[in-house]
Amino acid sequence: MKDSRLVQLYKKLEEKGLGALLITNPHNVFYLINRWVEGWILLAPSGKFFITSPLFGEEVKKEVDDWQIIIWKNHIEKTLDKLLRNLGIKKLGFEASSLSYAEYQKLSELKVSQLVPCEGLVEELRVIKDEDELSSIRRAVQITNLAFAHLENLLKVGITEKEVSIEAAHFFRKKADKEAFPSIVLFGERTSLPHGKPTQRRLREGELVLLDIGAQVEGYCADLTRTIFFGEVDRRWQEIRSMLIQAQEEALREIKPGVKSSQIDKLVRDRVKKSGYLNAFIHNTGHGVGLEVHENPVIAPKSREVLKEGMVFTIEPGVYLAGEGGVRVERMAMVTPEGGRILE
Repeated sequence: MKDSRLVQLYKKLEEKGLGALLITNPHNVFYLINRWVEGWILLAPSGKFFITSPLFGEEVKKEVDDWQIIIWKNHIEKTLDKLLRNLGIKKLGFEASSLSYAEYQKLSELKVSQLVPCEGLVEELRVIKDEDELSSIRRAVQITNLAFAHLENLLKVGITEKEVSIEAAHFFRKKADKEAFPSIVLFGERTSLPHGKPTQRRLREGELVLLDIGAQVEGYCADLTRTIFFGEVDRRWQEIRSMLIQAQEEALREIKPGVKSSQIDKLVRDRVKKSGYLNAFIHNTGHGVGLEVHENPVIAPKSREVLKEGMVFTIEPGVYLAGEGGVRVERMAMVTPEGGRILE
């Protein structure tokens, strides 16, 4: 699978008339070498090179096969400059969004005639998941569902948001690689904060509990949200949650190759609007999940993306009433030839 990724990248490199492509985004580096190791990749017609720190040199030489490993000394830019001169590279593509201004300034000093900013070349490949990636994502989802059960059992009057979020982190460290992102744990009126940070707020009887959590397995993430009723809550919240689940299920039935992601967003948004809560639905309907928690495709009103087989993304409608509370339901789905399939 990794070889096919490189074949496609080399094809893109040729189409753009580049002498070489420099890959510096850590997630894109992982995608190509399957290791979280500090370093840059240089793809050139004459070979594929991984430039890394002396701190990782021995590890990389043992674990990364079929790559020419170059250990930089003192300054990675000087090592890259020497390599480019030896290869005769004059036109270098680079990932503009993953470099700081200071790093770009150093790149501009390289002895190449042209630096070409290239966006999305690797990300376009990452949006379609292969079977190995899907297997890791499924496992991450399964562990996340186990975490929900564990955390729900911990809920009791007086426990704090921070205590639950810390337990989530410990659970994912034990059962997975780690948590995919800092867990969002909110109680009561604070559930109206879509991405609120856990505090010392204590849980009381009859309150909403919002858990937005995810495991990371072999580099791949899960991202799921449940809104739990701790005791008896106002009937309005029950109706809102039922409506959001219904909107989510309607959207999942419409997922199939060729459908615009904006159509999925519109279907969900129309259902929320019908219930009178459109102004309280303040974010996109969903986003891609993979090596990053938020990646393409984006399920949003103005998105131009078309769904393709192998895409994985969330469907997460929510209603947030400031000072009162909020409800969000989030599941992950993949696009198959037959339609959408929930990852469980």
